[in-house]
Amino acid sequence: MASNVALLTQSHKAVKAKKRQKLGQASAVVFDEDARREFLTGFHKRKLAKKEESKKRAQAREKEERLEARREQRRVLAEQAAQNAAEVEEAYGGFAQHVESDQESWTGIASPSTVPADQREYSDEEQLATVTVVEDFDPSMLLYHPPAAAATTSDAEHRPLLPQPHSQPPPPLLRGGKASRNLKEGGGGGGLAKKVRYETKAARKATRATQRARRTEKAELAGGKAARKKAGGKNKPRARK
Repeated sequence: MASNVALLTQSHKAVKAKKRQKLGQASAVVFDEDARREFLTGFHKRKLAKKEESKKRAQAREKEERLEARREQRRVLAEQAAQNAAEVEEAYGGFAQHVESDQESWTGIASPSTVPADQREYSDEEQLATVTVVEDFDPSMLLYHPPAAAATTSDAEHRPLLPQPHSQPPPPLLRGGKASRNLKEGGGGGGLAKKVRYETKAARKATRATQRARRTEKAELAGGKAARKKAGGKNKPRARK
């Protein structure tokens, strides 16, 4: 059996618990009408807000995926470019070594040329190239095919001076496209042609008037002679049979 002290202690704890419950209880329940109305009528609004939030999260996730894909693509391209550069460098290095070995093994026939060589260097970030330019000429070219400038100069110096043909001006044309009579009679010889003087408009008009008057006078004279002859023939007596 439990002792009296334990029973009293248990009962004391129960009494204290009941007192604490009474002190924590509200005297009255008051509802917030605005919050209550918002809760009761905001189902559709909360649903739309959830959709919008989920849409934004999906867009952010897609953007992050695109950025990650781009980073991966750039990384792959960088690795590929580095690999290609290494392959090209290796290929050019092998080619250069092959050329150097060929040059050391075979130098060719040395030509006795006294022309100075022009050496030029072309450097890059990875390679250095030295180019030697040697200009030589063939003596037969000087004998058979001289340069154009030298040939022109020598021809001009040794060319004999030929007499220039006498340039004669074309004969002047008169009216009607006929050449002057003096040049026709001369036959285009070495003699100088006489100077042709052209008449003015007034002089030509006066000359034509004078010529017309002379022709009229000659016609009148010829007509008078014919009339007199005709009149004389009529006055002659007829011979009798």
